[in-house]
Amino acid sequence: MGSEVDVIDEEFNDVNNTVFVAVGRNVKESKSLILWTVQNFSDMKICILHVKQHAQLITLLDDNFSVSKVLNEYSLTLSQAGVHSGKVCIEANNVETGIVQTIRLHGIQWLVMGAASEKLYSKDMSELKSKKAMYVCQQAPTSCQIWFACKGHLIYTRRNGLNFPPPLESQDSLVQSLSAMFLEGPQRLSSSDLKDRVGYATKDAEKSKQKAFEESIQRWKAEEDANEALSKSEASEKSLMEEIEKIKEIEVTLTTKTQELKSMKNQRDQFIKELQMVKDQKPGLVDRISRARDTEKELEEKIIQAVNLLITFKERRDNLQDRLDSARRQINRLAKHVYEENTNLSHAEFCKPSFLEIVEATQDFNQSLKIGEGKRGSVYKGILRHFRVAIKMLPSLGSQGDAEFEHEAEILSRIRHPNLVTLVGVCPETRSLIYEYLENGSLEDQLTSLQWHIRIRICSEICSALIFLHGSKPQVIHGNLKLTNILLDSNQVSKLSDLGINRLIPDISYNNEPEVSVYMDPEILESGKISVSSDVYSFGVILLRILTGRPALTVINDTKCALENGSFGTVLDLTGGDWPIEHTKELAHLGLRCCEKNPMNRPDFVDDILTKLETMRILATVSTAESEKHKRIPSYFVCPIFQEVMEDPYIAADGFTYEADAIKGWLNSGHKTSPMTNLKLDHCDLLPNHALSYAIQEWQQHS
Repeated sequence: MGSEVDVIDEEFNDVNNTVFVAVGRNVKESKSLILWTVQNFSDMKICILHVKQHAQLITLLDDNFSVSKVLNEYSLTLSQAGVHSGKVCIEANNVETGIVQTIRLHGIQWLVMGAASEKLYSKDMSELKSKKAMYVCQQAPTSCQIWFACKGHLIYTRRNGLNFPPPLESQDSLVQSLSAMFLEGPQRLSSSDLKDRVGYATKDAEKSKQKAFEESIQRWKAEEDANEALSKSEASEKSLMEEIEKIKEIEVTLTTKTQELKSMKNQRDQFIKELQMVKDQKPGLVDRISRARDTEKELEEKIIQAVNLLITFKERRDNLQDRLDSARRQINRLAKHVYEENTNLSHAEFCKPSFLEIVEATQDFNQSLKIGEGKRGSVYKGILRHFRVAIKMLPSLGSQGDAEFEHEAEILSRIRHPNLVTLVGVCPETRSLIYEYLENGSLEDQLTSLQWHIRIRICSEICSALIFLHGSKPQVIHGNLKLTNILLDSNQVSKLSDLGINRLIPDISYNNEPEVSVYMDPEILESGKISVSSDVYSFGVILLRILTGRPALTVINDTKCALENGSFGTVLDLTGGDWPIEHTKELAHLGLRCCEKNPMNRPDFVDDILTKLETMRILATVSTAESEKHKRIPSYFVCPIFQEVMEDPYIAADGFTYEADAIKGWLNSGHKTSPMTNLKLDHCDLLPNHALSYAIQEWQQHS
């Protein structure tokens, strides 16, 4: 690692007239070197030279601050001696190489440094004892003259061939004496006399130098003593001020205690007066106590009489309470009977009509009321218990008994979702299922009359219902998705029908019905096993049909060819309006992925399909009339308990969606039944309805 030189004072860049003093971190030890330089180089500029080793950067927490403090102390010493000084600080691996490099780099001609540690100094010391001094003496350029001193004494001088400044006052005297002697000439003095005089002059100079140094040391010590005395004085003054403050606090406390004592004395006098008054009143109080005891005896007798009377009243009250409880039980039985008689479908309770009620509702199975027919039964619309319903007559074939059939149907009735057709009853005698009636029929019938943004919303609703079914416990798989099983209510809200029919009727082969079997996963047709991926396949066919309007038999091949040939617009159903073509292409690719033969390659409902559909719904722009229609709050956005638009919808075990705070409060208050049906809940677990949450957020944005 090389050295870095930091010139602190640019004024001392004139090295020809500057003496540099190499100092260390020990200010006390290097101070004598500074004073010696001031004494002997009073006519020269002085610059402090300090080498900071790299190792110090690791061991010191704040090295920059400490080095600056050391240099400032040296500068203070020089300024007290009346000398204006400069400062140079360098970084090097070691001190001696840093000094030599600085001499070479800046052409330093005059240098003063220590010959050894002051502990090694002795009066007869005449050689360098510091390895640093020896290295600098040997390696420094010859153009630099160096004075090595220790404890205020010059130990060794390394000279050069250049002129150098006068070293000290005593030497000036010596030079002048020598000059005078040489001016006198050899005629006047012999060589021995001259040598003696030179010796005397040298001794005088040494004595003067030593005396001046001792005086500077005494002055420095006096300054140190004065500073110490000043510090002690300041500490004493501070201590005195603290004592004064404490005395003031004690005086304040004493004043406060005195006032408290006076107040307590006044209270004591007041208590004595009151005690005297009580003593004066004692005879009258004794008389009153005597009369009170007499009154107490009278009251005890009255209390005994009252207790006897109370016991009589309590017996009568108990008899009346028994009669009241009996009357209430009878009223509850009557009320329950009336409630059961007046039960209607609006309360979503599971009803079990008789065979005659079914015949009456369908007007003896009038063909004009038939709204659907297939291998899985015929569907009639009718009026049952004053409500419009759809009655699905299932085939009578199969091994299921009436009790098992009724049990399976009741299980299916508990599955509730805004986009599922609600099963509200069953008639085991006729093997029929009673559903809520939806006015606008199936999506197959209404597809060509729907705009593209309504179609996308319907896809999103069906996706939401399927996610709900697949996430329920136990898991429910529809297994029979097609356009005819997607029904629309009066607000064009879609609902899935035929949920769980495969559990109520025997297996039926669809090989003879290509239009129906094309919706089914090939794996179902081969093995008869259904899974979540089976619903993904069927949903893909439905999605492609909604986009293109093409028949189910050819929709997959038609869409695939159009996308490969870049002619997707030719298969797009233009009756849906002005489709956003690029996003619609993405949905078409998504539909083809759903229809992959390998189930592992099909997308996921939550992560892939619902995300794409929700993005598409956000892009939907509708007419002014449609916008006004969307401003009305859809009923399934409203919490059944709070009757407000839900912010955090959760699905309960009864299939209904509630605001999280509402249903949690209902369950935490000890209820084990549904707030909507009053039936006992299978469990108290709640499931977040993400799809409905997305729908509410989108509706709020468009509203």
